[in-house]
Amino acid sequence: MPFFDAGLEDAGVEVGNGIAVAYFERKADSLVDAIRSAIHQLESVGLAPIGVQSDDLVSVKDIAARTGRSYESVRLLASGERGPGSFPPPMSGSGWHLYSWAMVAKWFREHLGKDVGGYDREIAAADHLLRARHLLEGDEHRSEMAELVDA
Repeated sequence: MPFFDAGLEDAGVEVGNGIAVAYFERKADSLVDAIRSAIHQLESVGLAPIGVQSDDLVSVKDIAARTGRSYESVRLLASGERGPGSFPPPMSGSGWHLYSWAMVAKWFREHLGKDVGGYDREIAAADHLLRARHLLEGDEHRSEMAELVDA
């Protein structure tokens, strides 16, 4: 089915290295509606979306660069050795920690009064949820796992 017939006239698609990337300029009642409709339309033409473009996962080095702080300053904030505490927990468990930029930006705003440019939490959440959906494809417990979102 051609893209135009599927309602994808607002999408541009690039293919390289076996990966297709779709770009949208979509009008909708909400960001969630725009993302949901794009996913359904991509699926209707045989594409399987696995994520939403997001720069949400960041290292301590990335946080330092985005906030204008030193690596050590951010490391101390993240470890709770400096600052007001309650820094967002890492999204990864061991080794090289990755944090959610959406959560970190919110923390900087709320705890240090510094606007570091923020990030749309809905885009970050949509990316994480779509990746989880792809990860759980064919899993017999997929519907039970989906209930965790509303738990």
